[in-house]
Amino acid sequence: MIYQTLIRVLSPVVILLTLLDGIKRKAEKTFLLKRFSFFLPKLAPHPKRLWIHCASVGEVKAADPLLRWLINSKLDTDILVTTNTASALAILKRQYQNQLNATYCPLDYPFAIRRFLARCNPSQLFIIETEIWPNLYQQCFQNNIPIHILSGRLSDKTLHAPSWLKKAYRQALQHVTQVLARSTSDAKNFILLGANADKVQVLGNLKFAHRDIEHFENPIGREYVLIASTHQDEERHIIQQWKKLKRPELLVVVPRHPNRSKLIQKSLLEQGCEFKVASKQHTIEPSDTLFLDDRIGFLMPLYEHAKLVIMGGSFVPKGGHNFIEPARYKKPIITGPDIRNFQDEFQLLKSYEGIIQCHNLTQLNQQIQRLLENPNEAETLGKQAYQAIQTQQDTLCRYLSALQLDKKPY
Repeated sequence: MIYQTLIRVLSPVVILLTLLDGIKRKAEKTFLLKRFSFFLPKLAPHPKRLWIHCASVGEVKAADPLLRWLINSKLDTDILVTTNTASALAILKRQYQNQLNATYCPLDYPFAIRRFLARCNPSQLFIIETEIWPNLYQQCFQNNIPIHILSGRLSDKTLHAPSWLKKAYRQALQHVTQVLARSTSDAKNFILLGANADKVQVLGNLKFAHRDIEHFENPIGREYVLIASTHQDEERHIIQQWKKLKRPELLVVVPRHPNRSKLIQKSLLEQGCEFKVASKQHTIEPSDTLFLDDRIGFLMPLYEHAKLVIMGGSFVPKGGHNFIEPARYKKPIITGPDIRNFQDEFQLLKSYEGIIQCHNLTQLNQQIQRLLENPNEAETLGKQAYQAIQTQQDTLCRYLSALQLDKKPY
């Protein structure tokens, strides 16, 4: 099998890339060893240990409603959550503290997976969104560990993978017990990739399942417009447009990957911009016009108090980012042309007239100006976004039912 040959031949490359990723993300020194299932947490034996895998920060957020339900339920369940990144692991430990166990997921090498399964002994595996690892799926199948994919979605990269890799995906998906997909199109894609049609259901985006809204103090202390989850070059282009408006509000930029902060700062300096940086603990003054918030875990407070939210990853070819979180805070939302990763969520908000899509930066400037000069219109836009997501409040119940967590003691 080509996949099995390549992961062995390319082991030095995998080790180097994993090590560099740990350094880039400021992971602990044992990061690489932990990805090979060394330094695992000491877990007491438990017959009903539920393993939930969240690849990164986005999946941790998606899993939050399910995790909180499990923690607060009376089920005799031990919860183990794994992730691939240091930032996601930090969020898990900060948000849930001693309510669950958290560690890194093993790399897709049989010896690492066998070591992980022997030490952790999970009874079921829930994978949030998508992580198709052939050896992981094979080892779980051989150990009679059911695999459930929750809020499942497939990226263009996965769908257009080389034929040999698609074959590996197809074989892996044969070992899956359930695929609970976000949308009809995602369900069809899973079936095309190799999942059994009778194991695939459409239950919606698990991120809709958040019910309780957490409230925060204004982290900025003045009025601001927020650009959330930006990618390379996106900040530069949007900031150039923003400067033309000469607005009194502060512009707050939150990069999708905070480790890009130094590169962003260099780009802003080259543009002649004056700005403050959160990680440098700069104080925001009334005269400031631009603030780079490169911290992890501050996006929700920023969403809550923003006058307007511009969703990043949509003015560059990245597929957009999650609209649900700002909609929960009744914020007026503007997105760019590339929303291919959130088509269903976009269509839902659009059906309620709760989002504005701009196809270029000129349109973006026009819409920013219009909404800031017409606060009643902006408020209505935010309320309609909130009404749209309220129609999906039974999402968690659908998942609990499909997983039979609400019907029998797990």
